[in-house]
Amino acid sequence: MPHAIRALAAVLAIAVLTGSARGAEPTPAGPDFRAEAETDKLSRRGPAVSGWLYNDKSIAVSNVRLQVDVLDASGEVVGTAEGWIYGNVPGRGRAYFFVVVPRLGGNYRVTVLRFDRLEMGP
Repeated sequence: MPHAIRALAAVLAIAVLTGSARGAEPTPAGPDFRAEAETDKLSRRGPAVSGWLYNDKSIAVSNVRLQVDVLDASGEVVGTAEGWIYGNVPGRGRAYFFVVVPRLGGNYRVTVLRFDRLEMGP
């Protein structure tokens, strides 16, 4: 089994064992999420952005889909890419992300496109 499939299977197993995902919620990164993003200078997969997504919610989230807008020096969007955060983002916690982008820019805007809430049972 390829490494990526094994990793995905492990993440899904952890999600099943630790809680159940409920209701996808599309949302912009706003009051509930903050992001730190920068050019990933060590990427071997081409131009990329990496950073941290901070979850300011008190509940954990999973299946987080991100959009990264590449901005030029004047703030205009010159490229867009989407990626996933692998694993869960704990409530009041953070998770690392890595997204391959079409080109590098002067700045980056990260938006949360969707996520699932994790309801933890007793």
